[in-house]
Amino acid sequence: MPGPHPQHTEVIEPFLERVKEATDGRVTGTMYPANALGEAEAQYDLAVTGVADMALTLHAYTPGEFPLSSVTELPFMGKDAVHGTKIFWGLHEQFPEIEEEHEGTKIAWLFKNDPAQIFTADKPITHWEDLKGLKIRTPSPAGTELLEAYGAIPVQMPMGDVYEAMEKGVVDGALGPASVITNFQLGDVVNYITKGNFYTSSLMVVINEDTWNSISEDDQEEIEQLMGEEMALLAAKMYDKDGEEGWQAAKESNIEIYELSENEIAEWSKPLEPIAENWVDEINAMGLPGTEIYEAALELRDEREE
Repeated sequence: MPGPHPQHTEVIEPFLERVKEATDGRVTGTMYPANALGEAEAQYDLAVTGVADMALTLHAYTPGEFPLSSVTELPFMGKDAVHGTKIFWGLHEQFPEIEEEHEGTKIAWLFKNDPAQIFTADKPITHWEDLKGLKIRTPSPAGTELLEAYGAIPVQMPMGDVYEAMEKGVVDGALGPASVITNFQLGDVVNYITKGNFYTSSLMVVINEDTWNSISEDDQEEIEQLMGEEMALLAAKMYDKDGEEGWQAAKESNIEIYELSENEIAEWSKPLEPIAENWVDEINAMGLPGTEIYEAALELRDEREE
């Protein structure tokens, strides 16, 4: 993420200040934004290997590493960042297998961003069939499956590369949340947005295990009080706030927004129905509790909607 990103200025930097204060300066942190320590896809591995003591990244940037966590990226699993985060954190509390997926690190917090929409440069998308044959950026395997179900050609890349790819016509559009309109200045290259709240991406902030174990027990206790669900919800609220600002920026940039009605969402959902079924089958085949986690996710989605 670029240096001025609100996840840095409103979440990470204040967190590091609170850690310093809570430990009387014994534990401090320095943030390296904009892939200064490694590419976007490498961030989790940087934390595992200790190149970075702590990292913020998307689960999807390390495909295959987090099969259970990916349940929260199934279509329409969360109406906004806060709702999706409540689902994700509830699953994390219920299923220790999710923490085990993050082997080599300690979870600081897990959260979701604001929902993905469809951005295009030259063609408005009002029916899912309009996507057939278009090259659309995807951030994750979940996005890839969604786009393939609609007949689009998925092109996986980090959000930081999307501006140039759309500007040069490498891709026709992108899946992404409204917050990227301001955070990644996409208002310059996007002319159309289809608003459907298709799914939310999952993110993590993790700490290298050796780094964590090098901290005294007393200081660990102090830092524990600063992490967890409270930070997850703060990060999610910041994304939802960013999303609102993104929609406002889209209007100011005269981007044409087509918002799907409930009836239209029902139509757009039909091609996606096999995705959840396939996810459950694949996870169960790994010997993991796919059915149980999917059913729990649906229950949490309904329970925590408000």
